[in-house]
Amino acid sequence: MPLLAEGFSVRPLEGAMAELDLLAARGARDVAFYDDALLHQSGWALLPLLEAVAARPWRVNFHTPNALHARLLSGPLAGRMVAGGFRTFYLGLESRRDDWQQRTGGKLAAGDLEGALEHLAAAGAGPDAVAAYVLLGHPDHDAQDVAGTIAAARALGVRVMLSEFSPIPGTSDFAAAGAWTSAGEPLSHNKTAFSIRRLGFDRYNALKKLARGQGEGRGRGKPPASQGDAVR
Repeated sequence: MPLLAEGFSVRPLEGAMAELDLLAARGARDVAFYDDALLHQSGWALLPLLEAVAARPWRVNFHTPNALHARLLSGPLAGRMVAGGFRTFYLGLESRRDDWQQRTGGKLAAGDLEGALEHLAAAGAGPDAVAAYVLLGHPDHDAQDVAGTIAAARALGVRVMLSEFSPIPGTSDFAAAGAWTSAGEPLSHNKTAFSIRRLGFDRYNALKKLARGQGEGRGRGKPPASQGDAVR
């Protein structure tokens, strides 16, 4: 059961375009969509927006700092997005583990990320414009899981961004995080504080470096072990 809202709704196009018109009139040149369901029902939501933008005299660059669903990024949709002004694409990978993907909703299946990357490349999005989010600090993922996912993403030639897990009271993930946090300790609900507590400071930093492309010489992307870390 969703904690904050139920179902999916689309903002009226007229309101969204009025806001874009105002931003463009005031000199904005870059607009970010903080929406992790941006591609859901795109024929009803995103594509009409792109059609309306194409009819305007102004042009802005669009960005997607929240993770897009790679499975929904078809070739035609990628082409429309690039042509419509989208300049950065952040794709939700989270984990390379198929068992975990299926257990948490099946947002990504084998080949989905590769397909999305191919569609974006064919549409003209350069490699520097595309990144994949890898989940860091989740109770189900130890350091080796994260390192393996980073290595898998980098093998596809995609830039890696780490998304740190924040335990939210009332969710099943929060219950799984019970070994490292409690509902009565708000500081450890913070994504950075929890990730460090979950993995240990040394491995946390090693994974950060690995995601930036540093430390591959340690052998197949594995972070160094350290005494006293919290990996379980």
